[in-house]
Amino acid sequence: MRVRDRIATDASFTVADLRIVEPRTAWSAPEAGAGYRMVFIRRGAFRLRIPGWEGLADPATAYLGRPGDEQSIAHRPGREDVCTEVGLDAAFARELRLDQTPTHPVLTSGRLDLAHRALVARARRGADGFELAERIVWLAAELPRRADRRAGPAEMAPFRRRVVESARELLTADPAWTGLDTLARRVGVSRSYLSRTFRSHTGETLTRFRNGLRLRAALDRIEAGETDLAGLAADLGFADHAHLSRAMRAEVGHPPSRVRALLSR
Repeated sequence: MRVRDRIATDASFTVADLRIVEPRTAWSAPEAGAGYRMVFIRRGAFRLRIPGWEGLADPATAYLGRPGDEQSIAHRPGREDVCTEVGLDAAFARELRLDQTPTHPVLTSGRLDLAHRALVARARRGADGFELAERIVWLAAELPRRADRRAGPAEMAPFRRRVVESARELLTADPAWTGLDTLARRVGVSRSYLSRTFRSHTGETLTRFRNGLRLRAALDRIEAGETDLAGLAADLGFADHAHLSRAMRAEVGHPPSRVRALLSR
């Protein structure tokens, strides 16, 4: 099942909420994009194949598509994957220099993640094209700045790639994961090998990556209407409500109360 909810349309852009649940794991048929698009993963994890790159896309990932670029996706059976898709006409894309931006997936920052979620929320609340276009300009400017935080080089050795992507999938499924030793055992390597390989593959430490996933899960639940911040903090492995608030302010630039206002429907 694939549902694309187009929630805002302007002469030069569209904003859509894309939700996919597949019954089995299989690569989709290659599909050529009709225009430029920025894709930000909000929830879930799936394998992505685009020109020159194949790997895992999770809630810390964003990528750019260009006209004619083919993509195939393999979803995990029975689990919902949710993305923000921003489509742009050729003139707007060139204005934003997206025709010169690398298309390989990148690891996003907390601020970038909040920004595309806020774009969706504001579009749902009927914000006009002027405001939405300005938000899109900011998103397009941030993507190239994340170029050194790749979601993984395509040329990495298969075993090292499997180690990193297995760790990412486990952490995506449970961002509250505790114990580097237990994570390494599940992946089948030592703690030192996992830590070194992950950092060389992504440019980030496992700790920073895990914290980013925790905060993205918090954004997801706040957006869905969660009000019990103490319970949310406990579920995601934070020491308490205050710890969650400090981490969120540092990662996305706002405390939970402000995030709730930004993402409220």
